[in-house]
Amino acid sequence: MLPICLILVIGISILIIVLSLRKKKTAKEIVNEMGIGWNLGNTFDCFEKSKKFNSPDEQITAWGNIIPTKEMILKIKKYGFKTIRLPVTWMHFIDESGNVNSDWMSRVKEVIEWIIKDKMYCILNVHHDGVNGNWLSEGMKVKNKYINLWSQIAEEFKNFNDYLIFESMNEVKFQIGDKYDFLTLLNLNQLFIDTVRNSGGKNGDRLLLIAGMDGNADLTCSSEYSIPIDPINKFGVSFNYYVPEKFTLELDSAPWTYELENVTYEVISMTHWGEKDDYEEMLNNFENIKKTFLDKQIPVIINEVGVLTEEKKESKSIREFLFSSFLLSIDYDGIMVCLWDTSKKGAGDMNFYDKENDRWYDEKIGDFFTKI
Repeated sequence: MLPICLILVIGISILIIVLSLRKKKTAKEIVNEMGIGWNLGNTFDCFEKSKKFNSPDEQITAWGNIIPTKEMILKIKKYGFKTIRLPVTWMHFIDESGNVNSDWMSRVKEVIEWIIKDKMYCILNVHHDGVNGNWLSEGMKVKNKYINLWSQIAEEFKNFNDYLIFESMNEVKFQIGDKYDFLTLLNLNQLFIDTVRNSGGKNGDRLLLIAGMDGNADLTCSSEYSIPIDPINKFGVSFNYYVPEKFTLELDSAPWTYELENVTYEVISMTHWGEKDDYEEMLNNFENIKKTFLDKQIPVIINEVGVLTEEKKESKSIREFLFSSFLLSIDYDGIMVCLWDTSKKGAGDMNFYDKENDRWYDEKIGDFFTKI
């Protein structure tokens, strides 16, 4: 008969082998598990080009929201959300080489720990750094700074479990003249993958999100958009869904204008959404996403869906647009959607959940998310 200590050693060894052989989740399986998501908007992503913030909390509160707390962040889970996207603008707390201020990194880390310790997924990104005029909009000229930034993020979080997901960029629009520069986007996305995958720890198997062009679904689904190479093929593509913009984004007081063949056209903002053509447009767009990515086993995270709530948009139409977007995403294998929410009235213009007082401005929207 074998000694008890030897039996224990053998048993532990077998358990380790079994765990190591356990099938790892695919990118699509993780995206499906992420359920529905919510953005902690206009908080860590605040920026002001001409201003210096003396502390992390000055940036976090710059646009009117209060400092988030653990209790505030975790309350969103009870409404059915399994994912929180944490948009982070790094520009105010990195130097010219991309070295991150330790206090800023600690504040970011604190919130991520709140999220994943409650078994919610967290998407961490590089957010408004790519806005036109900000440093990342310079593209390959700042590639070393970009690599250094992601090297530090990857190092800081390399031992976090797979509830943490990295997103390369947000709404970065690279252009050469009048044409979109898809090559620069591809190159930076590739540098992101290479940097994270080679950083050690659990980053070698972490789900990574590859940014689309300008956060735009049509541009990202175009034939010009290219996918970088991931050695383990565990990635998804991310972009926004604000379609049609004249309903979701354009201000009622400021008509949308565009120029074509030297003629300026004016499009008055929509306040109503929900006609047959609106539903058909949304369905056609989702089918295009399916054809472009899902059919190739590439999952998609629509990282922002929302409607201006402070600009005379019809409440019923806002609800119908959100309900349709989220319900339609559930019908597709490999798509999940995150609500863009600036939370506090006066601190943004897409306000849905009042996180200070734990209530929804439109209770029907809160009920919807809870039920689905």
